[in-house]
Formats: sequence, structure tokens, C-alpha cells
Amino acid sequence: MSREYRSGVGRGNGGGNGGGSGAPAGDDVANIIQHQLGRPARGVADIAVWCPHGAPAVVRTRPYLEDGEPFPTTFYLTCPSAKSAAAELEAAGGVGRLRTEAAQDVELSGALEWLREWYRAERRRLAPAGPHCDDGAVLEAGIGGPVDATSATCLHAYAAALVAALANTLDASEPVRAQWVQLLERYGDIWCHDARCLEGGPRLRRRAAIDVGTNSVRLLVADTATTTALMSPEYSTSPIPVVRRARVTRLGEGLVRDNHLTAAAMARTEAAVEQYVKEARALGASVVIIVGTSATRTAVDGSEFVKRLGERLGVVAGVVTGETEARLAFFGATMDVPGDITFVDVGGGSTELVRWGNDDDLVSHSLNLGCVRHTERFLHTDPPSSDQLRRLREHVDSVLAALVEVFSGADTLVAGGGTATTLAALNLGLQRYNPDAVHHTMLSREQIRREIDRLIALSAADRAALPSMQPGRADVIVAGAEILLRIMENLGYGLVLVSERDLLDGTVAAGG
Repeated sequence: MSREYRSGVGRGNGGGNGGGSGAPAGDDVANIIQHQLGRPARGVADIAVWCPHGAPAVVRTRPYLEDGEPFPTTFYLTCPSAKSAAAELEAAGGVGRLRTEAAQDVELSGALEWLREWYRAERRRLAPAGPHCDDGAVLEAGIGGPVDATSATCLHAYAAALVAALANTLDASEPVRAQWVQLLERYGDIWCHDARCLEGGPRLRRRAAIDVGTNSVRLLVADTATTTALMSPEYSTSPIPVVRRARVTRLGEGLVRDNHLTAAAMARTEAAVEQYVKEARALGASVVIIVGTSATRTAVDGSEFVKRLGERLGVVAGVVTGETEARLAFFGATMDVPGDITFVDVGGGSTELVRWGNDDDLVSHSLNLGCVRHTERFLHTDPPSSDQLRRLREHVDSVLAALVEVFSGADTLVAGGGTATTLAALNLGLQRYNPDAVHHTMLSREQIRREIDRLIALSAADRAALPSMQPGRADVIVAGAEILLRIMENLGYGLVLVSERDLLDGTVAAGG
């Protein structure tokens, strides 16, 4: 996912799938790193983390240098600003504090153990075939060399490892990532504000968007070019993902009953949003935008909830209208798809349908169809009965009847959102969710019907055990899949192109 050092063949970190817009070319990268370090770099395999301006920040180094010398620091800080922050923390006694807390704090110790094992796995992956001068001893070393954090000697190595892990791991748990962010907060703001390493070269701007949806809270941290034509059909510069994550919090749980958000749902959602804001800031996002969608539009206390979140966390926050949500999702999902497009996003509480035809006329509809909303309304047993599924399909058909003429006949049907991406991952048989594999997967009606038939034969617990099923989605995926399939059948599309890009990408491109 990270490009080869000096190759100039693209740019991206493990959390996303981006192109090369705004990044320096390969030879320029080598020169920048030499300028940062004051010497030529040794043993560099690739760039693990890019700074918010588009310069190398952390390099991934091989465990054996060119002359065969063992080198235990797999992730190495090159960013001068980050190195200064680490030096200041060390001077303030940070190494001793880390050692003591790693020995006494069980949660911190567990998070650091996870980090160390991932670090070792990365080192082994980069190792050439033996024999080695040290008989492979460096491959078993801890972060920067010492066996574990209780014997740590260098906070520079830990800063590099923490930032690299945040940007490159997909399967660390929320509590583990929260511990990493808390450790990074000790370093203060590690990023400079003047892009000094680039010396007038190409610059990026790092932004973050957080979608507070009915079923999940989603985060995108991405880099954008400094000059961008926004919200027009000529828009072509795609945000370069740094991290893309999601966490099911079920904010809309019970909303169909009394139109109010429950205290438990708000607490779950607030905790997720707070964690994502901290993570975005640790990765250098200069702008963080919280976008409330269907559940917060519907609930009488939804707008106040989002406003309160923004004020407490010190970020831009608001509830968007259905039309704005649809437009932002459309521009995010279709920025790399040409032609006449109909876009669909089946969310937890609403479904967005948007079309931008050849006459440059954008038409959008936000429908009260959603995987959470319609699971609660129609699917009352586990697994659902054939009669429940029939009534769900009939209801979706009745909602779509008036929209067939508007949204039929486009060159391409594009689907974004968790329902579509989960179906793509299941159809591909992924053992672990991979956004690069999912992006621009084409699904037929027959493939989606086969997945639905498989899912309705399972209980929610068995669906949750399927590889690549997002935690918290197993009990609502059937309703979401049925809604997507009914849209394809009613509008006459045999195929749908699945996009990892969506509302978040549109928000990042247009925000701040």
C-alpha cells in the first residue's frame, strides 16, 4: 500500500487507497529525506507515513542494511518537527514514565504488546532470506531494539511506530488504538505548520470528516491538493486516503418508536466520535468536520446532539439535509467514474439516490429506506421469515415506483456505503476486509441474490462470524441487501459498481 522508495509510482498508507496526486516524485523523496536527516538514508524500503503537507514523515526500514548490518528500528522518524517533539518529551523524563507505566498499566501494556508484535511482523516481512550475521536476532527485537516498553530507551522509535500503526493497521481494536492515541498526545503537536521540508514544492492539506450515521460512525482522514475545483462535474482531484475506519454504534436504535435518541446510543456514538477526532488530530488533520445524517435529521434532539459534540470537541459539526448528503455522497463516490451515473447509498436510516446526467442536471432524492430502520420495522425474527421479507420488498417497491423514470437508464449504477461494500467483500470471499479489493468491484443481481439467500439461512450470530463482516452489521445486512437489490430490479440495472468513496470523500474535498 505504501509506494516503493524512489519509484514514484503512487502514494498511500495502509488505511486507504489513494493515487499519487500532490506527492513528490521518487528522486525528490530521496532528496527530501536526505535534507530531513542531514545525511543519505540507509535501508529504506518505502514511506510508511506522509506528513500533512505531503512530505515523508516515517520511513519503513529493512532489518539488515546494505552492508548486512542489523538495524532494529523498522519505523524511523524523518520529520524534523516530530523528532523535535520526541526529543523534548525524552528530556522531560518521558522514557522513565513509559517504562513505569508499561510495567504497571495492564491496558497500556496490552496495547504496546499488540504494537510490538505488529512491528516484529513488519520487520520479518522485510527481511531477506538468511543466513544473517546475527543469526536473525534482530528479527526478534522489540521497538527500536529493547525487548519491550519496560526497557525502552528511545521515544523517537515509539513515535514512529505509533504513527505508522495508526495509519497502516486495519485490525487493531478500538481500545488498543485509543491507547496509541493517548501515548501520541504526550508528544504534543508533532507536525510543523509551514511545510518546511518541501521548500516551496507541492503541498497537500490533511483534512478529516466524521459521518455520524444511523448505524455507524465513520472516519476518513485524507490529503487534498491546495487548489481544488469543488462540487462541479469537472472535479477530478480525489482525496488521498490516510485512514478510513468505521465503528457501529447504532445511534438510530429505537428511533422509529418515539423519534428521540436514546441515552445509551448517544453515549456509544459520542465515545466513537471523540476517539476519531483525537485520532485525526494525531495524524495531523488541520480541519475536522462532523456530519450528522439520517438519524440526527429525524430525531427531535438530533441537531442539538451534533451541535453539542462539535462544541465539546472544538470542531465543525452540523446536520446536513438529505439533498446535501446525497450530493456530497455522489461527488465522493463518482469522482473516479465517468459518464452518466446513478448513485445509490443504502444507509442505516435513509437511502440516497442521485443522478447527474449528460445535461449536467443533478437530481437527488433522500428516501426513508434504511438497513436499521427497516430491520426494526419489518424483520422481527432471526433469521427473518419469508413473509417478513416479502413485506419489506413490497414496501421498497412502493417507495421506488415514482422514481423509476428519473433514475433508470444511466451508463453506470454506482453504490457506496457499508451495505454495498460488505456485499462486495462477502462475494469476493475476503478473509479480511480489504478496501483496495472492494473498490470498483462489480456485482450482478444474481450475485447479490445468492449472498442474500446465504445470509437469510444464517442467524445473526453466524452472519457475524463470516470473514470481513463488519462488527455490528450482521443483524441489519439482510435488510440493506434487499433494499439495494430492489433498487437494481426496479430501476433496471443488472450490474452495480461498488465504491469505497462516498459522503466522507465529498465532505473532505469540499470542507474547510
